[in-house]
Amino acid sequence: MVDRPAEEEFSRLMTEAGRIVSRLQTPQSTVTNLLRRIRENLSAQETDELREQLKREILRALELGGIPLGMIDSLTMVFVNLCINTVEVVHAEPGDSVVLHLKCSSLWALLRLREMILSGLLLRLLSKAIKEFIQSHSRVQLVVLADDFKSTLSCLTIASRTFH
Repeated sequence: MVDRPAEEEFSRLMTEAGRIVSRLQTPQSTVTNLLRRIRENLSAQETDELREQLKREILRALELGGIPLGMIDSLTMVFVNLCINTVEVVHAEPGDSVVLHLKCSSLWALLRLREMILSGLLLRLLSKAIKEFIQSHSRVQLVVLADDFKSTLSCLTIASRTFH
């Protein structure tokens, strides 16, 4: 179990890291161009090379933004995966644990987030970041309220049919 001050500090760092990464994604930025190219139909090798460049850009920004060195590697991986899937960390706050508010830019992004949750990828990435933060072997659980997810997915599905 993590104490309230640690939850508050981790929440603050996640929110700040989200802001830092969000500021990287301006229309003509290196990060935006890398993300655009990663989403193209490229060979696995080309995609891996672009992903490594994206990692370096995000890592450098987190370092310059004052994120603690012990958390930078794990947070870089969290944000690389979220960025590639057009998901943003809008805010993090302490609750019964740390609550992340994520923003999906499209129905596709919401479906990709769902896949990240169901496959356990998001849990693994966040677990590593939290474990590095608290420097222990705490168990981390990812809880997604099914009703919230289903209602959001339903609304977006209905909205997407309206625009087609």
